Amino acid sequence: MQEVLIIALAAGLCTLIGSALLFLKRDWNDRALAIFLGLAAGVMAAVVLMDMMPSALLYDWKAALGGLALGFIFLWVFNRLLFSGLNSGDSLLGLGYLIMLGIAMHDLPEGMAIALGSELKARTGMVIALAIGIHNIPEGMAIAAPLLMGGLRRLRILWQVLVLGLITPLGTLLGLLLMGALPGILPWLMGIASGIMSYLILCQLWPQAGRKSSRSRWVGLFIGISIITLATFI
Repeated sequence: MQEVLIIALAAGLCTLIGSALLFLKRDWNDRALAIFLGLAAGVMAAVVLMDMMPSALLYDWKAALGGLALGFIFLWVFNRLLFSGLNSGDSLLGLGYLIMLGIAMHDLPEGMAIALGSELKARTGMVIALAIGIHNIPEGMAIAAPLLMGGLRRLRILWQVLVLGLITPLGTLLGLLLMGALPGILPWLMGIASGIMSYLILCQLWPQAGRKSSRSRWVGLFIGISIITLATFI
């Protein structure tokens, strides 16, 4: 359990790294960001297709598909509500905190996904954590930018983002406890985690990468899928 919580903490703290990187350099090359986001999408997609969903389907295909739909719909509805809230934001500080709230709501189920992946194989939990960590870096930038422009001190931003980073290992701990208390819930949870990751790929990472550079995102996607394919079959 301790090792899984450590890698979940490392993934969560990548949000803090993203905020710190923004302070060092505010203008990041669009091509580099597109490759970053495409890489995270590729790693997540490969994990879902090669590890999470096949294992969940073998346990209980009905629960796996139900969980997949539930996870996807949950994040879709949540983000629709969040988008409405963002439209009503009056200030940069308000915008920054709404983005932080949205990311916090994502981080809890993402942490659970790390726990579920580690239940299959230690490597699966690690690659899920890697993908989450990679996409947490631009999320940290997205939080810090409006807060910084809104006049919040850098140290205060870093402190708040640090607290946010702890939500990922909290989700991992919750996932481990649920699996221990209710073993039969495993295919549901794996399906839900797959649905959440599918939403992040299709509705966030891939479109955001395309807005940065529609060609460069394919480079990142190919690298991400190749890494997980090699790790799975070699």
